[in-house]
Amino acid sequence: RGSRCNTEMESNKVRPAIAEPCENIDDYDTIYLGFPLWWGYAPRIINTFLESYDFKGKTIIPFATSGGSEYGRANDDLIPSAPDAHFEDGKRLT
Repeated sequence: RGSRCNTEMESNKVRPAIAEPCENIDDYDTIYLGFPLWWGYAPRIINTFLESYDFKGKTIIPFATSGGSEYGRANDDLIPSAPDAHFEDGKRLT
C-alpha cells in the first residue's frame, strides 16, 4: 500500500513524466518495448512513452518480466496509447 506500483495502478489515467525523452524515435521502424508487469499490466510510464511519439507505421514488440503475473491483458492497455502502431503479441520473460 502506498508503493509506486499501487499508486500508479489505482487509475489508468496516471501518466508519470519521462525524465529523458528519446530524440531519434523516427529513426526506428521496430521498437522492442520492455517493462516489468505490475498487476498484469505495464507501468503507466509505458503509456506515457507511447503517447509521447508518433508510432504510425511502426511495429512494437512488447516483452515483460514478472515473478508471478502472466502477460495477460497488457497489450489491451497499451494499444490505445499508440493506435497507429502495429503491436506484436507480448511475451513474458522469466
